[in-house]
Amino acid sequence: MARHSRPMVSTFMWTTAKTKCRAQDRGVTYLLFSIVLSTLILSGTAFSAQLDEARVHADHGLQLARSGDLQGAENELRQAIKLEPRNPEFLSTLGTLLARDKKLEESSTLFRKALQLAPQDTTSRRYLAANLWQLHRYPEAKQELQTLLRQHPNDAAARLLLGMVSENSGDYSTAAKMLSSVPDEVSKQPESVAALARSYYQLHERERARTTLSVLSKQAAEHGVLLGAQIADQAEDFETAQKLLESVSSSDPDFAIVQYRLALVEYHAKRFAESQSRLQRLIDSGHETSQAYNLLGWSYQQQANLKAAAESFERAIALAPADESNYLDLGRILLAHGSLRIALDVAKCAAIQFPNSVAVFDFKGGTESRMLQFTDAIRSYKRATQLDPSNADVTLGLASAQASAGLNADAASTLDTALNRFPKDARFQVEYALMLIKQAETGDAVARTRAEKMLRSALAIAPTNQQALYELGNLELNDGRITEASRHLEQVVKLAPLSSQTHFALARAYRRLKRVEDAKKEMDLYNKSKKADSRDGGAASHNDEAKN
Repeated sequence: MARHSRPMVSTFMWTTAKTKCRAQDRGVTYLLFSIVLSTLILSGTAFSAQLDEARVHADHGLQLARSGDLQGAENELRQAIKLEPRNPEFLSTLGTLLARDKKLEESSTLFRKALQLAPQDTTSRRYLAANLWQLHRYPEAKQELQTLLRQHPNDAAARLLLGMVSENSGDYSTAAKMLSSVPDEVSKQPESVAALARSYYQLHERERARTTLSVLSKQAAEHGVLLGAQIADQAEDFETAQKLLESVSSSDPDFAIVQYRLALVEYHAKRFAESQSRLQRLIDSGHETSQAYNLLGWSYQQQANLKAAAESFERAIALAPADESNYLDLGRILLAHGSLRIALDVAKCAAIQFPNSVAVFDFKGGTESRMLQFTDAIRSYKRATQLDPSNADVTLGLASAQASAGLNADAASTLDTALNRFPKDARFQVEYALMLIKQAETGDAVARTRAEKMLRSALAIAPTNQQALYELGNLELNDGRITEASRHLEQVVKLAPLSSQTHFALARAYRRLKRVEDAKKEMDLYNKSKKADSRDGGAASHNDEAKN
C-alpha cells in the first residue's frame, strides 16, 4: 500500500508532517518580513528622514511593502542598493522581501553581504539561517545559528530554530536540548512541539515525549492533535496516539478525519478487526472516501478476506480513478493470494490509465515475470526504464526478465551498464552471478569462475546480502569446499532463520562434515520452514503507511 501521507497543517512558521521544513512554506518568510518591516518602521529609522536619493527609494519601498505591493517594493529597494550597494540595512530589507517571495537563494546572498558589512547584525544572521533551513542546507544553517548563539547565548528564537534544524538533520540530542530550553517558544507552534516529541522518541525517552505531546491535547487547534498523534504513531506509541485523537470532540467539523486516523493507528497496532469495524462505521455514516476504502481493503487483507479486500480496493478505484496506488494495492493483494491472471488484468488496466507511471510498469513487469511471460515483462520493464533510467529496481527487473528469457547477451549488456551506473548496489552482481551459474551448469568453467567472483564482489559491497551468501555457499558445497560452504550458509541462517532452502543446504553440508546431529536439526528446521511457507502463501504486507 502506498505511504499514507500525513495531514497538511497550516502554520505561519513551522510546517511539515514530519516537522521537515518545506521551502515553499510561506510561514517562515512571512514571519521574517513582518518582523523586519515592523522593526524598521517602529524603531524610528524611516528612510524618509534621509535626503539622498537612495534613501528616498528605500523609504518608498517600505511604503509599498506595507500596502502589499511586494514587487514595487522590491524594485525600489533594488534602486536603493544600486545607489548604495554597501548599505547593510538596504541589503537586509531586500533579502527579507525576497524571502517573502520565495526567492531564497538570492535572499540568502543579500543576507550574507549584509553580514559582511555588519557582522553583529543578529537579525540578518537569524533570517539567513531560516533561509538555509528552508533550503534543507542544514549544516550551513546550524553554523550560522551557532555563531549567533556564541554572541547571544539566550536568543530564544535562535535556540528554537537550531532545535528545529537539528531535528531535521537527525541530531536529536541537540534538538532536545535546544527546544526544551525555550518551552514558551515551543508551545506556540504544534510543529515545534512535534519536533521535540520526535527527538525524545528517537532518544528512547518515551515518557518525556508523551508529556510533550500532552500539550497538544490542551490546545484548541485540531491540526496540532493530528500532528501529535502522527508522531506518536510513527514511534509505535499507539496508546498515546489514540489518546490524542480521542481528545477531539465528536462535534468537531473534521471528526471524520480523526476517525480515519484512529483506524490507521489501530491498523498499525495490528488490531485489524477494530480498524475494519471503525472504517465500516465511518463509511456507513456517509463519509465514503478512497482513503477509507483503501485502508479497509488492507484491513480485510490482513484478516485473509480476499473477496472483501478486493471489493474495497475496487470501490477506492471508483472514487479516485486518478490515484494509481489503489490499482497497485489491489494488484498486490491478488498476487499475494495467487490470483496472477486477475492481477495482470489490473496491471494492464493501470498501464492504460497511467501510461507514464514507473510504478505501474514495474508492477506489470513483475507480474508478467511471475507468469513466465518474459517477452511481455521485458517490454514493460523497458518502458519503465525509459521513464526513469535512474531507477535501479526496474533496471534489475529488466535484466532478470532478459536472463529468464534466455537472452543472455541482452541481460549481460543491461547488467554491465548497471554495474557502472549503480556501483554500490550489490543486487546487480548477484543477478549477474545467477545468470553465470546457469551457464556454468552446461559445463562452462569460465562462467563458474566469473560467478564466484561476482558473488564475492557483491559481498564486498554488502557483506550481509543473503542471496549472495547463499549462492556462494552452494557453489562451495558443490565444489567440495564444505567448511567454507557451511560458514556462509550459517551466516544466512542467522540473517534469515526461516529460509527453508538454506536449512536444506546446510543440512547437506553438515552431513558431509559428519555432523549428524546438526544435520538432523537442520532438516527438522527445513520441514518446519516448508510448512510455514505453504501456510503463508507469500502473503503481501501493507507497508504501514497511509495517505492523507
